[in-house]
Amino acid sequence: MAVAKLNEYAQKARLDLRYEDVGCDGLDHIRTFTVRAVLDGKTYDGVGKNKKEAKLKAAENAFSVLSEGTIDPTEKTTEASAAPTDQTSIPQAKYTCWLNEYGQQKRSDIRAVESTRLGPTGATQCCRFVVGDKEYPAATGRTKKDAKEEAAKLVYHEICGGNTTEDAVKEQNMGKSQNEPSIPSRFTSDFDSMEYLGSGAFGHVYKARHTLLERYYAVKVVCREEKSLREVGTLSELLHCNIVRYYTFWMEDSGYQGNSELTECSAVFSSSQTSNNSSAKYLYIQMELCDTKTLKEWIEEKNTQSLQDSKRREEGLSIAQQIVSGVEYIHSKKHIHRDLKPENILFGLNGEVKIGDFGLVTRDDDDDDALMERTGQRGTTTYMAPEQREKNYDRKVDIFPLGLIYFELLWKLSTVHERGAVWDDARSQKLPEEFSLTFPQENQIIESMLHEKPEDRPEASKLKAEMEMCAQTLNKQNTHQEDETV
Repeated sequence: MAVAKLNEYAQKARLDLRYEDVGCDGLDHIRTFTVRAVLDGKTYDGVGKNKKEAKLKAAENAFSVLSEGTIDPTEKTTEASAAPTDQTSIPQAKYTCWLNEYGQQKRSDIRAVESTRLGPTGATQCCRFVVGDKEYPAATGRTKKDAKEEAAKLVYHEICGGNTTEDAVKEQNMGKSQNEPSIPSRFTSDFDSMEYLGSGAFGHVYKARHTLLERYYAVKVVCREEKSLREVGTLSELLHCNIVRYYTFWMEDSGYQGNSELTECSAVFSSSQTSNNSSAKYLYIQMELCDTKTLKEWIEEKNTQSLQDSKRREEGLSIAQQIVSGVEYIHSKKHIHRDLKPENILFGLNGEVKIGDFGLVTRDDDDDDALMERTGQRGTTTYMAPEQREKNYDRKVDIFPLGLIYFELLWKLSTVHERGAVWDDARSQKLPEEFSLTFPQENQIIESMLHEKPEDRPEASKLKAEMEMCAQTLNKQNTHQEDETV
């Protein structure tokens, strides 16, 4: 996906990237939208039938222009931007990239000063670099990119003393500690007070304080794979109060292994991820920090209470409404979560419900490529919709687990044995008789969500409306009871 690739390139090159909504033209039925990608001050426009398509076109245009210039983002970013101490040779057109990584390694600010000179044969582009407090000689070129590359080459030769790259590498490695990393970790330099929060099939999550912003975030560390890049691409498109917020991501050569008590866990993660690929890279995903308590723990707490909590109905409905609101938004963005379950539903620091863990997300498109991405048996069997065992399914696979979760929110299942006896029946729309008598309106909603055939299940938008009606009915009942008490 061009948007995710461009984000990755900007992160590696430490360039500022943002998107601007330029506007739209045309009549309602033939309207076109324009979105502008601004990368390091340069603009690339994209036009499409909607804002999402326009953004994709803008990213593709930027990517195309970059591919024709001195920096090729389609190349392995890890090779193009390796630090000088890790390289044995630098291609002729890669001095700018070398300089960027040199600045990161030395913690030096790098600034390019560009200008245009008029001469007898026309305009000539000029560029000089300021590295830290030192200004280096200017260079010229036919284009700005040529001038920038030549200026970076002058910096390289002055720093390396005219040596060949291989000699320079040997000199820079002389006297260097064997355990010292060639590139400083952005995670350990930008964050402190790292606290391990948990792990899953795709990586580890840490609570960490950003040293400049003085705020805490959750940072997820995963091995770079297609599915992890897909998760980042999806998160970057989503902004909703009931979805864990994504901020940014970057790549490093290794996974963080900080806490001594986590050595075994972290070592397993590191070795398992790198055993199949010695050049594996890691994604660091910076996200909103949530409460450590998940919805699973909320349900377990309610189930330990001696009596069916009278407030559980109201609280359960409120939680279900927030989950459905998040799912409706996910589906509106043409995505399928595929792994909705209480463990993946969190609470924000202010108590609001947050859907998390998009590791199994996939596109909700009908084209062949999207269907090929889908695989059977993806998700958690206990909550998985019947059709999810096959490839041919759509967003309705998210509605089925929602029905089971809503049932759990309301009904007390005290023991494992009781849960086992009730659960299989619930998956077949056979809810306990006592439940249907206690929660007649909710029972009807939940049964509609648990239809075996996906086409018989309601859309998230319809569920949202039905739950709102349920909330209004419950509110009237509570008001009536209060009036009678008075």
